[in-house]
Amino acid sequence: MNPIVYAIPIFFLMILIEVIATIIRKKDYYRVNDAINSLSTGMLNVTTGVIFKLGVYTLIYNHAALLSLDSNALWVWVLGFVLQDFFYYWNHRKGHEINLLWAAHSVHHQSEEYNLTTALRQTSTGFLFSWVFYVPMAILGIPPHVFLTVSLINLLYQYWVHTRLIPKLGWFELLFVTPSNHRVHHAKNRKYLDKNYGGVFIIWDRLFGTFIEEDEHYEPIRYGTLKPLRSWNPVWANLHLYTNMFRDAINTKSWKDKLTLWFRRTGYRPADIASPMKMPDIHGYKNYNPEVSMGLKVYSLIQFAMLVLATTVFLAISHNTPYGFNVLWTFVLALNLIGIGWLLEKFTGLIVIEAIRFVLSGATIVVSNGIWIDLMPDWTWQFVIVSGVMSLLVLKTSGIASPSTSYSTIPDPTEARP
Repeated sequence: MNPIVYAIPIFFLMILIEVIATIIRKKDYYRVNDAINSLSTGMLNVTTGVIFKLGVYTLIYNHAALLSLDSNALWVWVLGFVLQDFFYYWNHRKGHEINLLWAAHSVHHQSEEYNLTTALRQTSTGFLFSWVFYVPMAILGIPPHVFLTVSLINLLYQYWVHTRLIPKLGWFELLFVTPSNHRVHHAKNRKYLDKNYGGVFIIWDRLFGTFIEEDEHYEPIRYGTLKPLRSWNPVWANLHLYTNMFRDAINTKSWKDKLTLWFRRTGYRPADIASPMKMPDIHGYKNYNPEVSMGLKVYSLIQFAMLVLATTVFLAISHNTPYGFNVLWTFVLALNLIGIGWLLEKFTGLIVIEAIRFVLSGATIVVSNGIWIDLMPDWTWQFVIVSGVMSLLVLKTSGIASPSTSYSTIPDPTEARP
């Protein structure tokens, strides 16, 4: 079973605690739309991970390892943990410095809030290139199961540092990544850009000149990317920079740029189709926050909670289900997440969108059972039909799906850089 399944209840318990603490302290660290979008990209990450497991590390280890280190030795685990964090630093750093890698990693930075849901905001395309940075570990002979375990520990460690509620932690700041120095990493203020890349240890940043301390007397931190996503669509969140680079590659007349813009410094665009990059003024920028009614927020939260449950069940059974079943349900869950995003952007025709979403989900259950023979109990499609009818009635009779023209219309001053 996917180990993330066991962590999901802990993740949401900690989010609940942070929300309560935020309310008690009278802070505004959470928005429903931003939090749901962050969690949606995280759900997309774990579901696509079910079908896109490359196993490149194991392949390299099996055919190119110079040594065969004993995983029963404690020092091998310690070495693996330190090396994984070292190479994670360079993976993370280059993810900010190279166009193609930033297209994947930018997903994690798109949230304009900073809370525990931000930690779960993960890319679905990072697997394409991140393995390259860990090849030395495979060649050295760190066993695959050691690598996978220490990588998971590294990832889980990074969860708790995504909060504004914990202050500086004294001597701990000297050696380890903390909420304070990781807040700096997520900042888009000019002073803090491209700093503090460490996963567990902050010592790599101190050694390689990328460390900066959070300055409590400096201007308030602004979170997000310099060119904001301005969408609650989790699929578009993953694809929009790839799309932009592809368009630039098609439109530029320079064959050199067509081939190299992918690997140039983040934000690079061919000179014949874009003016030189300028640092945008983040101070005049208003966070993306389309206004929707409280009723629609509550409705979206309820629908999203059902998707979280469905995703958890999917992860729990996916190791025993056919590959075609996993591909189909990854696709359908992604479409459902797009639908929730649309609800929070208050498009017109929400009743039609929701009707299509429920019909699609119910039909997929029927098709799944028709092809793979009762992999899902009958009550699942009955539940989808009943909840769909009830949801559509709520939308129709409550008026919360009526059109709205209340959007954030402040001009975006950050178009100069992705």
